[in-house]
Amino acid sequence: MVTHYVPAVSITSKRLVLDNEKLRRSNAKVPTATAFKYGDLLTLSDANVLAHAVDEKTWDVICGQDVSVAEATIKAADGIEIPVYYGGVFNVEAVSLNGALLAAEKYDAARAQATKNKIELSKV
Repeated sequence: MVTHYVPAVSITSKRLVLDNEKLRRSNAKVPTATAFKYGDLLTLSDANVLAHAVDEKTWDVICGQDVSVAEATIKAADGIEIPVYYGGVFNVEAVSLNGALLAAEKYDAARAQATKNKIELSKV
């Protein structure tokens, strides 16, 4: 009989939402051909259209759903909105800019903007 060894696998994930009771959610439109990741810091236009935040200091809401480029194009064409978070308690170590987790030195600026947005970014 052949013995197969499976190497140990380690998966690390950081929970984004820390308090479901304080969570506030809405929906917004996506532009065509733009991917979004769950936890991305986003800006919201007056037309209720999302865009990636330029940096950790200029954002309005947190993305509530992964959206591929192809999905965004379909959603934009059909007027389908995606969920965004505009209130609640979130893990600062789990938010991202355009899919990349924030570097630790950017936490303070992101947390300051979160306070202005009436969102809490906690370090756990």
